[in-house]
Amino acid sequence: MRKTLLLVLFALPLGCGLIEPDPEVLTLFVGPERVECMGLFPTTCLQVRFNPEGNWEAFYDPIEGFDFEPGFFYELRVRRVSIADPPADASSYRWILLELVNKIVAQAYAIDSRIVI
Repeated sequence: MRKTLLLVLFALPLGCGLIEPDPEVLTLFVGPERVECMGLFPTTCLQVRFNPEGNWEAFYDPIEGFDFEPGFFYELRVRRVSIADPPADASSYRWILLELVNKIVAQAYAIDSRIVI
């Protein structure tokens, strides 16, 4: 009986979403301009890719702690945390900036093709 009670007390916060599941640490490459995208209504999104040579894709979610400034390429280390039971119209992830690894002026990138981000 005591073991069962302890198990329930430890599992209860996890089941209620009080303890976040194990997060992932990822690298995001962010493009220099926002792009038009469509969620519930027309809006603008960041352009991101998950590796330097990957394809750009629209990124709808906010990144906590990241202040986007147009005209720069960014390399970010972020924590991606799963959200238990997100609303139907919301993301199932929470993104948190851990480190701004690199910030390069987009013009410098275009002028000097040797710069790789």
